[in-house]
Amino acid sequence: MPKTAPKLLVLAALSFSLAPHVKEAQGATAAVPNATELIKKSEFQTRGNSVESHMAMTVIRGSTERNLEIKVWSSGTDKAVVKILAPAKDRDTGNLRLKFDLWQYLPNLERTIKIPPSMMLQSWMGSDFTNDDLVKTTSISRDYTHKLLGEETVNGMKTYKIECIPKKDAPIAWGKILIWVRNPDAVPVKNEFYTENGQLAKVMIGTELKTFGSHTIATKLTMKLPRKADNETRIEYSDVKFDHEIPANTFTQEFLKKRAKN
Repeated sequence: MPKTAPKLLVLAALSFSLAPHVKEAQGATAAVPNATELIKKSEFQTRGNSVESHMAMTVIRGSTERNLEIKVWSSGTDKAVVKILAPAKDRDTGNLRLKFDLWQYLPNLERTIKIPPSMMLQSWMGSDFTNDDLVKTTSISRDYTHKLLGEETVNGMKTYKIECIPKKDAPIAWGKILIWVRNPDAVPVKNEFYTENGQLAKVMIGTELKTFGSHTIATKLTMKLPRKADNETRIEYSDVKFDHEIPANTFTQEFLKKRAKN
């Protein structure tokens, strides 16, 4: 046998033994998720085709608390209604969104006012959530670009960390949003919101994940402001219904003015 034959046999054996590992490495590379697809999946988890839910909101300011009971209806990314059920002094105060237009109904004045886009990132009813947080004018999948930054553990859950930068034509936008979505179902469990100057404005943590039909969501959201340690707002969801038909007249100013039903 020629002297080169043993070398060839060794090389062949090495190639055979390494082949599965090469395939594994190729598979691992192919398995890296697409950031935009993760965001779309995450958004569908929380929005679905439609959603109707009850929320209990607790606004904490130091040692004082204020509690609100709220009902929300939304359809796709274009329509939403928010109505306060309690306390009595705020009952029937509500918001209607149709695409990028937002109105607020003030029952004490029996008046509907239009909210300008410049106020979408303002506080909703004195809470740490904004008007946009409640009526969801912004679509993270539509109005931002997305970049996968890596994997991290959040509250014991494996997550993907995604950077979201607003597009130039985004109607309402933060300077940057960092989103952590659970691996593999893309349920959002943490958001960080940054100003245009790069300052961290607020942090939202999602806990108590539950499944409703084909959607899994965090049923408890806690919003905190780093520069106001004594401030905090919590939202707890109950009676959540996804992907069922909501009457078209729900998303009208006439419905907004009607007395809310529990």
